[in-house]
Amino acid sequence: MKIPIKKSKNISRRDFVQTGIQGTTLLGISPIAVPFKTFSPDKKTRTVYGACYHDCPDTCSWKITLEENKITHFAASTSNPYTAGKLCNKMNNFPKDVTFHPDRILTPLKRTGNKGEGTFEKVSWEEALRDIGNHLRKTLAESGGTAILPFGYAGTEGLVQNDAMSGRFFARLGASKLGRTICGDTAYAGVASVNGNALGVLPEDLVHSRYIILWGTNPVLTTPHLVPYIQKAKDRGAKIVLIDPYRSASVDLADWHIQPRPGTDVVLALSMMHVLFQEDLVDQDYITRYTYGAEQLRKHVEKVSPEYAEVITGISSADIVRLTREYAQTKPSAIRALIGMEKSANGASIFRAITMLPSLTGAWRMLGGGLSHFTFELFDDALNWERLTVSNDIGSADRRTINMVEIGKALTNKSLDPKIEVLFIYNSNPAVIAPNQNLVTEGLKREDLFTVVIEHFLTDTARYADYIFPATTQLEHWDLMVSWGQCYINLNQPAITPLGEAKPNSEFFRLLAKEMSFEEDYFAESDLKIIEKTLDSKHAYLKGITFKYLEKHGWARLKLPTPWLPFANGNFKTDSGKCEFYSESLLKEGKPPMPEYQVPNKSNGDQSRFPLQLLSIKSTAHFLNTSHANVEHLRKSEGALKVEISVDDARVRHLDNGDKVKVFNQRGEIIARTFISENIKDGMVIIPQGYWSSLVEGGSTANALTNDKLSDMGGGSALQDTWVQVEKIT
Repeated sequence: MKIPIKKSKNISRRDFVQTGIQGTTLLGISPIAVPFKTFSPDKKTRTVYGACYHDCPDTCSWKITLEENKITHFAASTSNPYTAGKLCNKMNNFPKDVTFHPDRILTPLKRTGNKGEGTFEKVSWEEALRDIGNHLRKTLAESGGTAILPFGYAGTEGLVQNDAMSGRFFARLGASKLGRTICGDTAYAGVASVNGNALGVLPEDLVHSRYIILWGTNPVLTTPHLVPYIQKAKDRGAKIVLIDPYRSASVDLADWHIQPRPGTDVVLALSMMHVLFQEDLVDQDYITRYTYGAEQLRKHVEKVSPEYAEVITGISSADIVRLTREYAQTKPSAIRALIGMEKSANGASIFRAITMLPSLTGAWRMLGGGLSHFTFELFDDALNWERLTVSNDIGSADRRTINMVEIGKALTNKSLDPKIEVLFIYNSNPAVIAPNQNLVTEGLKREDLFTVVIEHFLTDTARYADYIFPATTQLEHWDLMVSWGQCYINLNQPAITPLGEAKPNSEFFRLLAKEMSFEEDYFAESDLKIIEKTLDSKHAYLKGITFKYLEKHGWARLKLPTPWLPFANGNFKTDSGKCEFYSESLLKEGKPPMPEYQVPNKSNGDQSRFPLQLLSIKSTAHFLNTSHANVEHLRKSEGALKVEISVDDARVRHLDNGDKVKVFNQRGEIIARTFISENIKDGMVIIPQGYWSSLVEGGSTANALTNDKLSDMGGGSALQDTWVQVEKIT
């Protein structure tokens, strides 16, 4: 998820596991001592602080020890109470797995073979930049800036290396904008339509909850540093309920697992509202004072009885009533939800409905009560974001936008005017992460598409590049790390000078700007200056948190009011200042003013040919999206690509565990091994995200099957509304 930014500052909203050993000894990790130029070289032993760059809400702090400029120890921070001395097993060996990996790209490369073959030759930075500059000038003259498209996402969540300089460059070019909405925007749109923003219960404050619903989230794998807080609440007597179509790794954390059919959570939430109103389990005083549209909502949910909901969700009416009563009567109660449920046609509606529940019960009144969701807006308030988003003031504001979910359509659309002629890809691997994978690769194969990739490795996307440039890793550059899931800010300090000819993303775009003869002052701004100015804020949340403080300590927790009770007395960030059960603004946009369930659009032909709903989820313990999937020991630990299928669905297809099967639909097919499981209900299959197509049998992964339809709000992906068939390969 790319950290969103609120619109209140005229800033685009997109501008913004099991734990392992505490540390890894890395003596001799490099065959030679690596010189270090940023800090004084006369110190034989020194400590450098940093933080994980991954698209993960935990954003772990780390500490690096160097002896004579060689990394000898890489470990999680023990002083940061949220990181608490533990990294996930994706990151324990990060220096060896990424920075010093023998396959890392360390020089610019120029394509010599056909696109997709992955054949390149070394070339100098000067020659490569000159050729790219010539292509850009020709494209600008003949087709205009919008024929150029940047495709960058959350390969790093660092505020500098993500988009601080690249955003300026592409705005100056007048390039097309990328709608960076594939993850998080739909969930945010749903929550913000009700509450005005996505703030709520802080992760640490879940220890005060006495009833916690983990709704569509799997913290054991996706937010492992939250788990101790949930466990502490449980030890204090809290009941933990997991609502998820999949029996995930978090089921052992829960006291009760409820399995709705995928995408029907909106019906479950609306039915809970039906029970709340019918049994007078609402907090009428809170509703009267701080909400809008309660009577419209009451009438809206009258038809969504538990008996009606049972037919759609597959959850018994008795369990719906029991869940509602327990949730309303056990105080304080909290709902923890992140992103997973958004990836359907009903995505925003699901989050709208769930977000209404705490205001109906008055859960916001108590510490540990309410909705625990995103935290990025705390940093939005605290930091000087204008220093990062200089690009908003450059060039035309009405440049066309290409939604990244539909990148395959955009690259293959012959009627697009102008067509995309130059593509820059950084911090992303769209050949794997984008839905409708085969359409994406068809577009990347275009001989008339000039593609530049900034990368660490020869990814599936980089194979289609005309030029590849070597990017620095988190151990080699400055950055400022915030989080969309907790309240800690980190300064990432470089530990070593960049290996080979690698350069930070920011420096690549400075050099390209120079090649294009762009002389604006904002291209001369250094990474350190951007960080210092971003921290130049008088906001109370940042009191005492300066560059010097972070340089010395590495991390800091935002100075938030205690107790943190954002909506105890209303104060919602909507236009009305109230929690909006009924949205007048959405009605004006032609959208339903209250959440509704839409039956997924599926033809009769699809129903008979492809009867199994595919959920492509983050269920790998060793990959983060597509990062690390090329690391042999992690790939070996994860095992071969599997399709998880129910016992009955396997039986009717005459499948045994470990059988080689073809999973297919009208968009493509993949080869996988069966994992027959009681973790899912009949009628659905699970395929994990993250595997590289080039490293699996058959050459395709889950997104070869997923659709590129959009969700109901926010521009996100409805890729979970995908149906497939499974057949044994004999």
